[in-house]
This record gives sequence, C-alpha cells and structure tokens, in this order.
Amino acid sequence: MDLKTLALVRGSSIGGYSEGTTRQLEMNTRGDLVVAAALPPLAEIVRMGGSWRVATSSGTTALTSAPTTTAGFSLFNGESEGGKSYVIQEFGSWEAVVDATQTDVTAIFSMMNPPEVTPPTAASLTPRSLSGKSNYGGAAVLATGATVTNAIWFSHPTEGAQMAAAAAGAQWKHNAYKPDGLMILRPKAMLSIHAVKAAAAAASQQFFYFVWHEVQMTLG
Repeated sequence: MDLKTLALVRGSSIGGYSEGTTRQLEMNTRGDLVVAAALPPLAEIVRMGGSWRVATSSGTTALTSAPTTTAGFSLFNGESEGGKSYVIQEFGSWEAVVDATQTDVTAIFSMMNPPEVTPPTAASLTPRSLSGKSNYGGAAVLATGATVTNAIWFSHPTEGAQMAAAAAGAQWKHNAYKPDGLMILRPKAMLSIHAVKAAAAAASQQFFYFVWHEVQMTLG
C-alpha cells in the first residue's frame, strides 16, 4: 500500500501559529520540506527560561600543578532525585591581574563528582538569566575554594589560548571551554573547575564562570 505525506506549500509568508495548534508539514515551492531552524541554535532552549550564567566576584590564584582536592569554582546541582539536570554550555576564566614576570599559557581543568555529593558551603553569588528573568529560583549551589573528592581532573582545550604563550604583562586573557552539552550534571552531582599555569602566577588572577541550562530530562 502506498503512503503519501501531504505538506502545505509555503510562499514568502511565514505563519504565526498559537501554542497547541495542529498544522500540516510545510514545504517550499521547490518541494523541499521546511525543517531548517530559523533562529540561532541556542535560542529555543534559552527561550524556555532555564539558562543561567554566573561568575566569581573575587579572583583565585592559579595552580602550578594539576588540581587534587581543592576546586577553584564549583557548581552543585541541588535538585532532588528526578529533578532538573544541568546541561553545561561553557566554563572557564578570565585573568584580571597583570602577570608581569613571565610568559605562559593557562590550562583549564574540570572534574565531575557523581551523586551523592554533600552540598558545599554556598558563596554569595547570584546566577544571571540569559533570557532576562529577574530572579533565580533554581537549586544550584555555587562554591569557591571548596574541598572536593578527587574523582580525576581533566584538562580541556580552550579556543586560541594554547596556540601561543601570553606575553609578560598581558591582561584580560579569556580561557573558555565549551562542552556544548557534552557534560550533564545530574541532581546531587557537582562540577568543579580550576586553572593551572606553568609557573607561579599573580595572586587572585583567575575569575571563574559557568554557563548552563536547567532541563527536565530522563538520564540513563
């Protein structure tokens, strides 16, 4: 038996449909099925209102060897079991103190502690909405300098930061890693980050940040 799928032919006008409305599939006048995203890739998830970012308000000194049991900055998912997971979009640091004595590079490390993690002592930091919401009502707990269980730290490539060493006297270097959803922080788990340099760094140089989406999902 032959099956046919019918589609509405779209001209130059784009329909504005109400939520819950049932419509046919659409195709253009060449017969191409209209499935292309019209908005930037992250616009839809940000539109849902669960996208946040936060940064430390004071600097942390970078390490000179791989992290172990002290984190630079930590994001704890305080949701109850079955609650929202945190899809990690980006994290890293910027360097707000001139490192005048050396030429170097900065490596960003991260570690995820699986549930059940004891909630860390919360820092006085407020996540800011990526969709303009005025208040954060989620369960995230943010901590600076937390003592953590060493569940193995991993180094991450940062865009452009490792191509060449920063000259002595440089400032405002930005070290960013973008998992783009590769990391999902389930309820009662914690993600920690830190920065490492080749030699002793200027004190209080690293200002860390996280960007994430809070999403209800079923995890395996």
